[in-house]
Amino acid sequence: MESVAFKNREYQIAGNLYFPANFDEKNKYAAVVCVHPASGVKEQTVGLYANKIADQGFITLSFDASFQGESQGEPRGWEDPYTRVEDIRAAIDYLCSLSFVDNHRIGVLGICAGGAYAMNTAITDHRIKAAVGVNSVNIGAMFRNGWDGKAEPSNALPLLNNVALQRTAEANGAPLTIAPWSPDSIDGVTDPDMLEAYSYYRTARGQHPNSNGKGLLTALGTIVGYDAFHLADLYLTQPILIIAGREAQSRWNSERLFEVAASNKKELFLVDGASHFDLYDKPLYVNQAVEKIILFLSENLTA
Repeated sequence: MESVAFKNREYQIAGNLYFPANFDEKNKYAAVVCVHPASGVKEQTVGLYANKIADQGFITLSFDASFQGESQGEPRGWEDPYTRVEDIRAAIDYLCSLSFVDNHRIGVLGICAGGAYAMNTAITDHRIKAAVGVNSVNIGAMFRNGWDGKAEPSNALPLLNNVALQRTAEANGAPLTIAPWSPDSIDGVTDPDMLEAYSYYRTARGQHPNSNGKGLLTALGTIVGYDAFHLADLYLTQPILIIAGREAQSRWNSERLFEVAASNKKELFLVDGASHFDLYDKPLYVNQAVEKIILFLSENLTA
């Protein structure tokens, strides 16, 4: 693995470039951009997937989103779906500049919100020849419809009102308000997915010093109006692999993507027994997902 940097407009993006065993820079390799979840960083679950995929003969690139991790951008912790998509495009630009990457064999893989961002990029960036989403979460739909997809969109109205008040306050000198992406503690938490979010992001299991599990409240004003699957029914024509835990409350996002995607080569693969966060790092489930991913990429990123 090599630490690298590339630009998204004015921001420098920090990445990790993974190489297959017996790498030879004179050869041409298929490459995969790997996209982390909201509040995550390149060293967490996405780095695990990037490393495992590289072990099977691919060049892989994981990176920190703008405003997050080791990448540049202010204010820190800003989660902007549109910039996240541009980050992925910039990562593809960077791969296309490498002499040992075959520009016609580039894929993308993302996890949680990163999975939906990856698919959203593929809708209009057809340099992407194959796309994989692992427990993809359409982040805008999540705030409109809830983590389990059962909430009424009108439930987001109080949130938007709070964002409006906060933006006005900040315009008049108030400090930025930070909101947690995962629970700060498990006191009073009963939802199994949120308990596991805490386990992954707030304990030694997956915690990383560059990921504090928090973001800016005012970013939610943009996020609520974002739809990662907009125009997927028209332009998401590449081969896609959609992986979800059968027990994940977030599974409805993956099922929706499978339903609307225009691709005539699409597959929804459900991992039996797996919850949302099981597919972040638990070998029993991750290895099943990776095996499926390698078969898919090998078939669709062919020379």
